[in-house]
Amino acid sequence: MKGERGVDHKQSGRRKLRFGRSLMSRYIILILAAVLFVPVVLPIISILYVVVVNNTNTNQEAPYGDVTRISNLWSREAENLDGASDGEVSARLKQIHRKYPKASMYRVNARGETVFILGGEDVTLLKSTSADGKTDTVLKWSLDSGKTAETRIPAEWNANNTVQFMKKASYRDPLTVVAYVGGDEEDRGQGFMVIEVPRSLLQKTQNNFPMELLYLGIVMIIIFMIFIIMSILFFARIRKRLIRLQTAMMTPGKEGIPLPVDIRRLDEIGQLEESFNQMVHQLSDSRHREREEEQLRKRLIAGLSHDLRTPLTVIRGHMHALHKEALSEQGDRSLHRMEAKMEDLGGLIDNMLSYNLLTSGKYTLKLEEKDMLRIVRETAAAWYPVWEKEQFEIDIDLPEEPLIWHMDEQGMRRILDNLFQNVIRHAASGKYIGISTQEIQGETAIVIQDRGPGMQQDSDNKGTGLGLSIVDLLIREMGLRKRVDSSDTGVQTYIYSGKGNKETTNR
Repeated sequence: MKGERGVDHKQSGRRKLRFGRSLMSRYIILILAAVLFVPVVLPIISILYVVVVNNTNTNQEAPYGDVTRISNLWSREAENLDGASDGEVSARLKQIHRKYPKASMYRVNARGETVFILGGEDVTLLKSTSADGKTDTVLKWSLDSGKTAETRIPAEWNANNTVQFMKKASYRDPLTVVAYVGGDEEDRGQGFMVIEVPRSLLQKTQNNFPMELLYLGIVMIIIFMIFIIMSILFFARIRKRLIRLQTAMMTPGKEGIPLPVDIRRLDEIGQLEESFNQMVHQLSDSRHREREEEQLRKRLIAGLSHDLRTPLTVIRGHMHALHKEALSEQGDRSLHRMEAKMEDLGGLIDNMLSYNLLTSGKYTLKLEEKDMLRIVRETAAAWYPVWEKEQFEIDIDLPEEPLIWHMDEQGMRRILDNLFQNVIRHAASGKYIGISTQEIQGETAIVIQDRGPGMQQDSDNKGTGLGLSIVDLLIREMGLRKRVDSSDTGVQTYIYSGKGNKETTNR
């Protein structure tokens, strides 16, 4: 399983990110949409409005087409009537009138006489006498705007009324189109014909500009809001995934290691999640190996401690028997040196066993209210002969009042023994040990001081460090604190029952 998982990690580490699946590609699309919003979207909206909205509105469709259509139609019909007789021209005009019944048509011959008139459905024909006594025809229009318009058709046309008629025809309602029969303006021998169409039948109803502007504004706001919502969703999704990853990093599992996260997208964040999962798996594997090694070490220490005690007891028995034999002075000194080393070996075995019990949580502490100063005095008294033998200057200054701490007495004696042993082993050159009290952070601390080379210097009797490791573990289990100040003039070790930060340093 471990081998397979390791292969999976390597394969996933070589996985390349496709550009189309990356956050960068989606972000570039979002930026392009923002850049092209005004120069591209606005014209498209305008075209859609003109082409779709206007052209789909049938109510605005002109029934007679536009002005150009009527003008081209009338010019084409006049050209086709080239050489036609008066009857043929009149017949063709009647046919056209049936197609455009609301239009009015009339024709003037080459002599300037009005020879044909057709009024529209909404047109009233009236007779009127002109100033020269001739009878003219008046077309009276009823326009959609509620107004009326009149067209005076002279019985005979002259240059004056013709020019006046043509001048007014271009700007008034109805629309008036004049074409020479035959289509040749230079050859006017066939006269001309006229069609009049109300402009309401030709042109579309004027668009409401404010409504168009409102429409464009609403559509632009809708598209702009869509762009904003897309941007918010884009970054909100990124933020949600990052928060999910952050929560996974800050939430430890059963072993104090975060749990892997599900990879939902293979983008940049997906790669980050994949790297995080790889780290979690590596930590889990490392924790598993560390636990196996710790169990192996504990079994090894327990086995060694048990196996070494039996030959050590036998050796001690034989050494005790040698004391009854007659030995030379040199042999007696060697025997005492061997006994001292055996005691050191016994202490080392005890430390190994105690450390193994402490780290495995099997060391039982009996916490009680005890007088710390009494325990210090009794332990120092047991060490007094050793210090005198090593020619130490002993400086013990403890107050008479009791100092009550919540602790395990046997464990505290082990702490003091290890600290005193540490002074003998590493600070023998200073030939000094001091035991006193001092106030630290409002608490009374026990101070053990020597005048050795300090912890920065290498000791000739460098040990395994088990003694101070056991001291640190026991102090932690009893809820006490320790501080160590080291310099080239010696080491001061403070033990106190306060809430300050625990600070430990091993030689």
